Amino acid sequence: MMIEGHKLYKLEALRGFAAIYVVFHHLFASGLHVFGKDFSILFRFGQEAVILFFILSGFVIYFSLEKSKDKSLMMFFSKRFLRIYIPLIFVFIANYLLFCFYNKSFIAIDINELLGNLLMLQDLKDKRPDVIVSPFLGNIPLWSLSYEWYFYFMFFFVFKKGTNSSLLVYFSAVIAAVLYVFYPSFIFRLIMYFAIWWTGVDFAKFYIGKKEISFNSFRIILIALLSISSILIFNVYYNGALNNINRAGGIGAHPWLELRHFVFTIVVVGGAIVWKKINWIGFDFIFKPFVYVAPISFGIYISHWFLLYNHNYLNFIENTSLRLISAIIVCIVFSYLLEIKLFPKVKKMIL
Repeated sequence: MMIEGHKLYKLEALRGFAAIYVVFHHLFASGLHVFGKDFSILFRFGQEAVILFFILSGFVIYFSLEKSKDKSLMMFFSKRFLRIYIPLIFVFIANYLLFCFYNKSFIAIDINELLGNLLMLQDLKDKRPDVIVSPFLGNIPLWSLSYEWYFYFMFFFVFKKGTNSSLLVYFSAVIAAVLYVFYPSFIFRLIMYFAIWWTGVDFAKFYIGKKEISFNSFRIILIALLSISSILIFNVYYNGALNNINRAGGIGAHPWLELRHFVFTIVVVGGAIVWKKINWIGFDFIFKPFVYVAPISFGIYISHWFLLYNHNYLNFIENTSLRLISAIIVCIVFSYLLEIKLFPKVKKMIL
């Protein structure tokens, strides 16, 4: 089923859901008490929501490039660059001005951190090894943009390999996973995680080619994901973390975190295959409302940390619930203006 602008309805719904889930994760993962019961466990899978973003992104990028008449690197680079950097620069400015408001004066900027983020080298230092810089101004969700950015260009050059591209990606990811156990560097992590992103590409290939999506047709993908997961299980043993999950962040940090990501990818792939076989029963009931959030989901994702999670700028509102509701409205309005109003105009000016 398609919606306006040749966007896939189910993908749009999942994209909107993933963005809102990440917001809820940051708001409620540490505690959500309703009628005396804690429901926070429902929102402790923010990392998994980002992995879902990766898979959806792989699908969308392949789908859009395959349908595009101009498949040149310049056109591909221009689209991806503008789509990421125009909203991101506005978010940097808004975040900085808000920090200045808190301090009632202009604040110094860590130039290395800013340049590192502009070069898409940011990640979470407390979660993974070999991190070059932290997300700019502590905007934690920006960690995933570095992976997305490099996935785009890895994809473009692998895309040119044609029919053997998937084998190349998965084989390289397995080798990178082995090397990552002993040398947990960013480059090996990037190559390894590219397999997650590429599963979305393979879903898109099957969708466009109208091929059957089944466990048999996806066996190479599943074998690769299971192989990497097995290597990462060994990584947990090798790093001595199996019996001490509370150390250094527990299952929310290296070496557990990488394993979580790949196990979840297997769940997504297997779940999608099974759900498709039963004609997506219940999909609309669960996810359809999130279609309306999808057009501003990127804006919400990159701005909610300082507009919604950290909403001290609204401390003049004494009622806690009203302050949270006000922050939600601010974040939605900001994301709408950013994505629907500013981005198209700035893009048009540049192009």
